[in-house]
Amino acid sequence: MRAILGHKVGMTQVWDDSGRLIGVTVIKAEPSQVIDRKDEFTTLGQVDKGKTNKAQRKIAEILESKRGIWLHTFKGLEAPEDKVGVDSFSTGEFVAISGVTKGKGFAGVVKRHGFAGWPASHGHSHQRRPGSIGAQQPQRVLKGKKMAGHMGAVNLTVRGNKVVSVDLENGLLIVSGAVPGAKRSKVIVRSLERNDKN
Repeated sequence: MRAILGHKVGMTQVWDDSGRLIGVTVIKAEPSQVIDRKDEFTTLGQVDKGKTNKAQRKIAEILESKRGIWLHTFKGLEAPEDKVGVDSFSTGEFVAISGVTKGKGFAGVVKRHGFAGWPASHGHSHQRRPGSIGAQQPQRVLKGKKMAGHMGAVNLTVRGNKVVSVDLENGLLIVSGAVPGAKRSKVIVRSLERNDKN
């Protein structure tokens, strides 16, 4: 497996070889330092915003960082060198991208689960309410019942994004389609393995 740590820059459009206009996401990935190798586990580190605590100072010295650090441990990572960058990927290959989705706060059932809502005519005042949450029996709300609650801000992995181009000079990876998270949010790009579900 090959992987890099990066930040989402934003979305734009490019023309592909067949003349189609496609939406792409630009990912900025500075070279990540290999911090530790143990058995089949490899830890990558990168300079990040924030501050380092006492336990992180030795790692911060390796990264030559006076700010915060971002660490992530991979299992079975192919990292023959001490640094890993966008050159790990090539144009045309498919990747899996993980990130934290945009947080939406406390959302109702219409926004969170796509409920149709109630009729808007004849003096109806419950347009966006959930309705009944159960029958008289079994005198409890069944687990998994779709209700209002916290929406977004969860880890999500999208698979099958195609690498459109690689900019080695600026450390940019341009992939087709959307990527989870807001602008400047952290993302992890890894190669698609055979057992990954598309």
